[in-house]
Amino acid sequence: MRMKKLQAFFLVTVLTFVFTSGGCSKEKKCGCDGVIKFSLHEVPGTIYYEDTKFTYFISDGIYSYFTMCEPDSAWEMVKKFKSGEHVLVSGDAADDCMKQVSAYAYANYVLHLKEIKLPPFKKK
Repeated sequence: MRMKKLQAFFLVTVLTFVFTSGGCSKEKKCGCDGVIKFSLHEVPGTIYYEDTKFTYFISDGIYSYFTMCEPDSAWEMVKKFKSGEHVLVSGDAADDCMKQVSAYAYANYVLHLKEIKLPPFKKK
């Protein structure tokens, strides 16, 4: 009888802990709907694109790779520059979800592009 009371007490304790602690926690969202990790303000780097669907930016200073969120809407800003051109980029960065798959993707992000321009020393 004592063993059954102990088992019941243990079961109630475990269930109480599970329900009050929220159980399993959800992972934070990533990708374009993800939590903004940091902002870029006129970060130098190179813009690359093949078409409006595949646009990315490789920064010089923070050594990261950024794919564009909503590339169709960012295309109006991007198409003013040649692919491979050195530019300054501003926007907000979030994890690109690849970190969940590969440890080698530690420097990959998605970018909500706000502004792209030429460095002050370079004129078109």
